[in-house]
Amino acid sequence: MEKTLVLAIIIQLLIASFSSLLVIGLASLFDPVALDRYSTERTEIGIVGGGEVIQFIEKSQVKPYYYGDLSYALSDFNRNRIDAILVVPPVSAYGSEIVQLVLYLPKSDIKGTLVTLQLKKPLEEYEAFVRDVRSPRIGFKPVRLYVDEVPKKTSTYFEFIYGVLIPLLVFTPVFISGGLIIDMLTEEYERKTMELLQVSPVSFQEILDGKMLTAVIIVPLQALLWLSLMRLNRIEIYNTWGILLLVSIVAEVIVMIGAIIAVKYRDRAISQYLYSLILIPVFLSGYIFAESPFNLVARMSAGATGTEELVFLGLYAVLAVPLYIYVKKIQKL
Repeated sequence: MEKTLVLAIIIQLLIASFSSLLVIGLASLFDPVALDRYSTERTEIGIVGGGEVIQFIEKSQVKPYYYGDLSYALSDFNRNRIDAILVVPPVSAYGSEIVQLVLYLPKSDIKGTLVTLQLKKPLEEYEAFVRDVRSPRIGFKPVRLYVDEVPKKTSTYFEFIYGVLIPLLVFTPVFISGGLIIDMLTEEYERKTMELLQVSPVSFQEILDGKMLTAVIIVPLQALLWLSLMRLNRIEIYNTWGILLLVSIVAEVIVMIGAIIAVKYRDRAISQYLYSLILIPVFLSGYIFAESPFNLVARMSAGATGTEELVFLGLYAVLAVPLYIYVKKIQKL
């Protein structure tokens, strides 16, 4: 039990400490454009051919190397002397032929993404230049649409930090505490020490309350530590005390569910298995409902709170009352 708890804390510590690196890696999976803000070095591109596109390449972040033959460029590319190759056909923007550019990228997904990002802007500018040159041949003027008040997309960094990372960090101790209370109780039954504890002046309910209180108290302490580490990473977090209150309430509910399972089955393997079966749908449904604890933490940490958050905070606290009443009666069943 102790090794599992220590390992879980170390994993959370690493996640919180290297959150910036996680942002770069995970954000690149669903929004490669987000990597553009982290790209500082100029990629070295081999240019085969020439034309109007060269003037846009030279104004960009790309560092061009010019080759007269593709074979020489491929030789340097295979030896990692250049990052990519752009083959420009001998077609003028003022001509009528299709301009077909060929781009050779490295096998590395991250490196290839960075090359593509740095080439995106000059190639888009070249495309717009060719369209402007050839547009009079169309014979009609395209209709321009002007749409006002188009909602802007939030940054990937903001979405990942406040929508994924912070809720995951503050609720991971909650899930750990649910498993911890199961271990604490089932060990007493499996080692036959629960009977010895009940012989003492302390009642079973007091024993159960003490163990549950221990499992709950460590949750806000861990959550406060992770939020503090996030602040050290220069991430602004609002409503810290509201977040800690919410995770404490949710921890009470989860810990009581774990205690009920442990007392009823008194076997660690069975109890942990049932707890996992309950926890998985609870975790997956955390982002389905607008006022779920995960979404509440995301909004509170980003500073987007109102009276609705306080109402649902009270509802989650009320949910813990019938569970505690059932826990008090469970030994009598």
